[in-house]
Amino acid sequence: MLRRLAKDRESGDSGRCPALYATDDPARMVAQVRLLGDAERAGLIEVGADEVAGSIPTETVFRAAARCAAEHGDGGLAVALETFLAERGM
Repeated sequence: MLRRLAKDRESGDSGRCPALYATDDPARMVAQVRLLGDAERAGLIEVGADEVAGSIPTETVFRAAARCAAEHGDGGLAVALETFLAERGM
């Protein structure tokens, strides 16, 4: 089962991407991203036939990490990540 952890603020209230989701496996997340264009994709190394590449804002990754940390009992890490974002205006 997927559960949304964080979503890019720029995408508004829609269900659109980019977003990061938690899975039933705490060692794995799922990313909902915008696909890269051909020029960017050409710069990737060793993309498998069953893989896609996309772009996701760093802020979304950090927000997801903060929420994940809080949900797994590391409130200190969650606060540190949120402070890091706030200090940078994110």
